[in-house]
Amino acid sequence: MGETVDKFGFAAKYKSVGELFNTEILPIIDAISRLGVAADGFASAANSVSHINITEQHQIKELLELVFDIRRSAEDLQCLLDKRLCAAIKAVESGVFDVKNIKDAVESEEK
Repeated sequence: MGETVDKFGFAAKYKSVGELFNTEILPIIDAISRLGVAADGFASAANSVSHINITEQHQIKELLELVFDIRRSAEDLQCLLDKRLCAAIKAVESGVFDVKNIKDAVESEEK
């Protein structure tokens, strides 16, 4: 637990676990959620369009390509989220947010 704050990269910028998660973790989760809703909408649109006899096949293909592009983006965000969660959990477990460590870091910044 005697680790200093400056050894934990992005986690050292925050004064509390809540601030760390609200700034670094929750926006990624929100983006993944929004991408999921968008992908669901495009997949539903492709399904609906496929039942119309007049529709050209390339329109359905374009909608499905959008769904796959969104899925790839969501996978990239998931990898980033995994890395940030791992780093945040290690920072919390090592005591970066202990009162003593925060106090020492604030005092060293003031000097």
